[in-house]
Amino acid sequence: MSIFRIFMAIFICCVFEAILVGMQFSEDVLKENTLASLTRGIELTDGIEFDVRTTLDDELIVHHDKKLAVSEKLRGDLPKFVESNNQSDLMELGFPSLSEVIDNSKISTNLREHGKIMNIELKLPHPSSGAGAGWLNSRKNIPYVSNMLSKCAELLEEAEIPKHSIIFYGFFKHMNYSAKKINFDWNVSSLFPNQLRFGTRKLNRVYASREFVFRSLNSMIKIQKSRNSPILPCGLEYFIPPYNGMRFDKKYGLSGKSLERLLSLKKGFPIYVWPGLIEQESLLYDAGISILSDSVNSTEYSLPDGSARWIRHSTQPLDHEWSQKFKNTESENHKGLVVEAIKEIAPWNELNDVERKKFLEQWRKKWYWEKPLDDYFLDSSSNKLPWESVRVIGHRGCGSTSRPIFS
Repeated sequence: MSIFRIFMAIFICCVFEAILVGMQFSEDVLKENTLASLTRGIELTDGIEFDVRTTLDDELIVHHDKKLAVSEKLRGDLPKFVESNNQSDLMELGFPSLSEVIDNSKISTNLREHGKIMNIELKLPHPSSGAGAGWLNSRKNIPYVSNMLSKCAELLEEAEIPKHSIIFYGFFKHMNYSAKKINFDWNVSSLFPNQLRFGTRKLNRVYASREFVFRSLNSMIKIQKSRNSPILPCGLEYFIPPYNGMRFDKKYGLSGKSLERLLSLKKGFPIYVWPGLIEQESLLYDAGISILSDSVNSTEYSLPDGSARWIRHSTQPLDHEWSQKFKNTESENHKGLVVEAIKEIAPWNELNDVERKKFLEQWRKKWYWEKPLDDYFLDSSSNKLPWESVRVIGHRGCGSTSRPIFS
């Protein structure tokens, strides 16, 4: 039976992978992990997520893929692996340095003053790149990750970015140990399920299938709590059929008894999922799950369920009256409603103590937060939001884009 479930998980996840790869991306969408996309993403949502790699000259560059995500013509004679290139060459191709992102005034202001967050995914190099630990022992990448964390923190501290606005994570089970080795006191987490440092996305999904099938959600949450990680970042497949039925675990989902089971288990512990498909956006929010969205586009005013779309649930929260408007307004009027809401709804940093407590108490009851209200409340002198607040995060800025990114 266990072998059958692993086989089915592999098959179904590969089918899901094919769907993701086959997604069509509009040409007017800003290119992923670019400064323009990240800036627009943080303006539109509750925060942004992006990927960071090191370069040959030990600097930091924003780039997702192991290999340069540009056309062969544009790459020319440059080495194919990101870590084999100098930062300046990669910046000339159009990829921003981490320093550029942090120093951007719109991004830094949103982090310091508006309660928005930045999720930084640290990427390990391909074993053949000449960087990191090579092919043999992934544990040897601990000093490599520690160095990345130190360099990131140095830039953030220089820019006076608050620690509560940042979390670092990656597909590396020793992330928290890498932080502990250098007494790193920023937020750090690991992504579930773990993946390889090489191979295609499909191969990595096959590799991840065993952990996906056998590791329980309860154990994942306990691991994160024991590591003092403020969130659990994981795949959407843990919560939607048929994938959640392939696991040796209780069934957790986005509706009915499986949703009640999920809310009772996590008790508000923050879960962040990707891909936050727009088809599940309402269900994910109602389940208290934060969304890494590839559909961050100012022209997306409606959800498939017929309601108007709002993507600042934490940093510009809707009260009951506005929530009803978003549910009941006709689709042809969604754009006007969203434009009006952006202008009229007070953002979190402008709410007084009474207003903030009211929202926190609503969220606490809705999602079964386990601690007393006062444990979540910070007065209006602080713009901090608790990690338990449910957010829409711009994945790679305004979302993933097709390859090559630059041609």
